[in-house]
Amino acid sequence: MKPDATNLTPWYKQRWPWLLMSVPFSSIIVGSYFAYNAIYGADPMVQDQYYAAGQSINKVIAAGKAAQRMGLVGQLNVASDKVSLVLTNPQDRPLPPVLTLQLSHPTIVSLDQSVTLVAATPGHYSGDLKRSNATRWDVTLAAPDSSWSLSGAWNKDDGPSVDLEPTDVHAAES
Repeated sequence: MKPDATNLTPWYKQRWPWLLMSVPFSSIIVGSYFAYNAIYGADPMVQDQYYAAGQSINKVIAAGKAAQRMGLVGQLNVASDKVSLVLTNPQDRPLPPVLTLQLSHPTIVSLDQSVTLVAATPGHYSGDLKRSNATRWDVTLAAPDSSWSLSGAWNKDDGPSVDLEPTDVHAAES
């Protein structure tokens, strides 16, 4: 009996050994890719100075209580590249001519913005905003000397405005 011609071909010329070896080989390639990304592709921290921010929590709480004692509340309106603020001051205390508005993205620090708001008339402020594709911001409004602060969370899907209230003690602790 004559031997079959398919049995005479060496193993490396057949496709089944290569097909079976491709599975572990591809898992090594994919695993190496994920290991490289885990080592060199770390996400940036939202706040680099997290320990210092934690230590300053008492200042944030005091600023919120000061705004509450003054009865300050505000309404922030955001357009594509402009921001306007109406600050309600029931005690008619003098308001500073310039305020600082901090827009913080919850997860991507490179999207954070700091906007200087200038008073057009008493209680009415406006400023320029950088365009962004972000849809959610944590908003903090503060006096130049940080003696009081208001805060809120703005989501583009909820509309162009957000109510700012005195920084809540419980929200500041989280």
